[in-house]
Amino acid sequence: MFYKDILLVDDSEPFCKSIQETLEDHSWSVAYTTNPENGLTFLREKQFRVVLLDIRMPNMSGLEFLAQMEKEQLIPRNYVIVLTGEITIENAVDSLRLGACDFIQKHAVVEYPNLFFERIVKGFAWQKERVKNEKLAEERRRAIEESRLIVKSVGHDMSGSYYASLMLRLQTLQRKIESLKKEVETCFETIQTSGNSESLEECRDRVLKIAQEGIEKGTGIITLMGFFKELGEKLKHLGQAIDIDKSHKKTVDLNTLVKEAIHLFTDSQITANPEVELVEQYSADALNISASEEDLIRVFVNLVENAFKAMDGKGTLTVKVDRENGSAVVRITDTGVGIPADKLEKIWRPDYTHWSGKQGTGLGLMICKKAVENHEGEIFVSSEVGKGTTFMIKFKLI
Repeated sequence: MFYKDILLVDDSEPFCKSIQETLEDHSWSVAYTTNPENGLTFLREKQFRVVLLDIRMPNMSGLEFLAQMEKEQLIPRNYVIVLTGEITIENAVDSLRLGACDFIQKHAVVEYPNLFFERIVKGFAWQKERVKNEKLAEERRRAIEESRLIVKSVGHDMSGSYYASLMLRLQTLQRKIESLKKEVETCFETIQTSGNSESLEECRDRVLKIAQEGIEKGTGIITLMGFFKELGEKLKHLGQAIDIDKSHKKTVDLNTLVKEAIHLFTDSQITANPEVELVEQYSADALNISASEEDLIRVFVNLVENAFKAMDGKGTLTVKVDRENGSAVVRITDTGVGIPADKLEKIWRPDYTHWSGKQGTGLGLMICKKAVENHEGEIFVSSEVGKGTTFMIKFKLI
């Protein structure tokens, strides 16, 4: 992230070289320039932990330099220490007003070197806290955006098409029941009047037809209610994935965890899909990671379920677990329909599902991503339309 530890902007070449040597003796990396314009270019393009800035320079004073930094919004990410031959009250006040964090006289660097080093270390600590806060702010921003998308997506499904579908089926079922009631009443009246057995059979057929239609509508309603239950479960799991209770984590062998998850889903699916071949490759050595078993099993089950959907009853599912470059890596590969390149980044969004014509909440892969990240892991996807998809998950080894 940081190009160098320190940037020195001072018009004196000998002074710059002396300071550079002094600071590099402390194992700090240093860049310097005697041209303030070059210094501004550095700060636009690169980041430094601390900026040492002279006040008196012929082409641009240190105060003008700070004013330009403020104008270009470079002040918030830079810890500037004014380093000058003489400090006046006016210079000190103006420096701080324009965004400098500290100031020290040049002769103090010689007379009190430890104080000079302490001021720089203070700048390093400030940068560490700034980066931490920026990261938290970015995570907060992403969480708000993701929450907005989740609410929008779930709200659209529940109050839109699924709500309308459920209510229409309920209304149709109500009409069928009312029609059934009237038909039964009519049949009784007909039978009582005529006593004809043919009328009885006709009535029975009509009643059974209406009853069957009502049963079908009721089955559709049950299916929809199952979707609402699934959506509720996904939201619950998403909450767990976003904030895993660390007390649930323990040391587990990733080989064992993946094998359990794979067979939890595939043992029944392979029987139902005899043209799907399962290929498993596990590491000869234990790959121990810190994990919440329940949350990671859910990740692998979800990915395998997606693979079966993509292959639609025919193809090869390959699961490989191995050690690579000091990490534990899982690859789940299918030979299914694949994902278009322009859709790959969208699959992690809560408002997107790539199952055309199939019911889905759009939350499954987002849950996978959050759960993996909360295990300090990474998840990647590569795909080619018509050839298949590979999900790769990396974890830190204990």
